Amino acid sequence: MDVTPEQKEHGVSSLNRMVELLGFTVEINELEDSQGITLSLKTDEPGRLIGRKGHYLQSMELLLNRMMRKKYGKFPWIALDVDGYQRKAPARRRGGAPVDSERLEQMANDAAKEVERWGQEKSTAPLNARDRRVVHVTLRDYDGIVTESGPEEGEGLKRVIVRPADTSADE
Repeated sequence: MDVTPEQKEHGVSSLNRMVELLGFTVEINELEDSQGITLSLKTDEPGRLIGRKGHYLQSMELLLNRMMRKKYGKFPWIALDVDGYQRKAPARRRGGAPVDSERLEQMANDAAKEVERWGQEKSTAPLNARDRRVVHVTLRDYDGIVTESGPEEGEGLKRVIVRPADTSADE
């Protein structure tokens, strides 16, 4: 999806305003990658922006993306990184066990193959929003499969339900 310079500028200025209201001074650099846009923040107090296990950073990222989608409709995901934290730290699941995106993608593909083979829905373990997004993105172009996030199970954790496309959620 093509992003106009105006949209990029709006994303950067929105993020800048958010961190400014939080009382931080940051330098924002824009990086483009194959999945969308990454905004890299440099600050003197990275730990306060990242939060414990990256929770503040994930929340800021989610808020920024919701703001962009409200204004522009469909919009590619904007990833946030503070002083290289996202590149250095693996994603984490409940209990602090590291989970990398390759492992999540493999788990998603395995679940899709099982659903395709047996025709019954399958759900993942409870995942945070970032990990659920990896599963949804991995399976969005998989023919005959649909995904949805299940009910919250505490601390923002939900399961991803993978089901055959011809089966409705009401059954």
